[in-house]
Amino acid sequence: MRRVRMIFGAAALWAVLGGPTALAQPSGVAGYDVIEIRPLEGHSTTGPVAVDDLSRILARSNTTPGERIVWVNGETFVVPHVPGYGVFQCNDIGSGGVVVGRASSLQGLSHRAVAWTASGGIHLLDPIPGTDSNTARSIDMRPWPNSGIAGDCGVTINYATIWRGTAATQIGGARSGANAINNLGHAVGAGRNQLGVSRPTLWRDGQTIDIGGEPYDQDGTATGVNDWTEAVGNLPDLRRPFRWFNGHTVLLPKLYPCNTVGQAWAVNNAGLIAGQDARRDCGGSVAMIWERLTPRAQVPPDYAVFDLNNHIPRHPDVELLDAKDINEAGQMAVFGEYTDGRERGLLVTPYLFEMSDPVPGRAGTVNTITVTGLQPNQRVHLVWGTQEGAQKVRAACPGGTLLIRDPQALPAVRADANGVATINVNVPLIARGRTVRMQAVAPIECQISHTVTWTFE
Repeated sequence: MRRVRMIFGAAALWAVLGGPTALAQPSGVAGYDVIEIRPLEGHSTTGPVAVDDLSRILARSNTTPGERIVWVNGETFVVPHVPGYGVFQCNDIGSGGVVVGRASSLQGLSHRAVAWTASGGIHLLDPIPGTDSNTARSIDMRPWPNSGIAGDCGVTINYATIWRGTAATQIGGARSGANAINNLGHAVGAGRNQLGVSRPTLWRDGQTIDIGGEPYDQDGTATGVNDWTEAVGNLPDLRRPFRWFNGHTVLLPKLYPCNTVGQAWAVNNAGLIAGQDARRDCGGSVAMIWERLTPRAQVPPDYAVFDLNNHIPRHPDVELLDAKDINEAGQMAVFGEYTDGRERGLLVTPYLFEMSDPVPGRAGTVNTITVTGLQPNQRVHLVWGTQEGAQKVRAACPGGTLLIRDPQALPAVRADANGVATINVNVPLIARGRTVRMQAVAPIECQISHTVTWTFE
């Protein structure tokens, strides 16, 4: 791969490493940045499936069957086909880039749950006794082969199942299935009650718990669970997403008064919920996030709901339609549509402070970039590169994701008493006509600005 020559001096390469849990909240962000996950050559669309804690996106390129792809720091990799099987689907991505899903027989009559590892290994997961088909739907963030995987076994009658490595354990009764699993081995999905109604269900430490709340005859399923065993899902008969915690189920608020079915897909350890609900004109759906405003155990909790489209001021050419997953840094895998009709999977990333365009924006002179929203005396670097990407600011960062591939960094400057930092950059003539991506980064606090893309005159 050809490297673009560095056009600024005194640069340093930033480490591409993970970090512990972050507590990003909408109330603490200035906005969201958007990166497009482009399809494979010859394809026209991408659809997001999941995002892991290192900003890797699992997606499909083109409609079903299409190709299953993993987007890693600006590069796209195809998930390999399973020898002897036909159509396959990928449902989640975990620690180390492990992807789980299922492969279908060439005749399409049976399925095998599969885990793909980043090293190229393909691992078929065992079915439970008496079944010959299974599907893996979710993987936790523990390293393979100690990962917990949730899904179901069976064809016409399914049984919720958890795998540790490739070994299967049945956890649910007939006509049940697990959709998500946390790092404690607790799984959520749907199970049948005594009336035969599909109910949101939690399987925890040998217990099967109905988490759908009142009324008990309503349909529904749970789709996400965090490490606090805080679960989210959907009650379609009530046309509302819900959140369950510690025995209490609450319906999540609507932003727009439309009689359409909303969906909560995922919840991170900060309690931030990603999903979709009605658009303002009630003519379709938009990506939503719900933020808990009260302590986790408060009953009932108070939530604020946000249309993500109101918080992407630098991306007016795309409408965010559905937030499918959220990681611990608050990044989301989102499905969106551009004004020119492109349908794309997107990486949507929160940022905490603002950065100006370079002034005067010309090569061969000193350019000034102003960063606002900092803390007084806070240190901030300007980082730059020529391509989109996504990687941690540094190894110990809980959040802070650089949206530049192979970034280079300039020496730090400090904010003044008003939280404003001024960065002066002597841009050489060689930069004329080049397009550069720039971002302001506070590495100690693991905080970032949005990105600025600029072509120097």
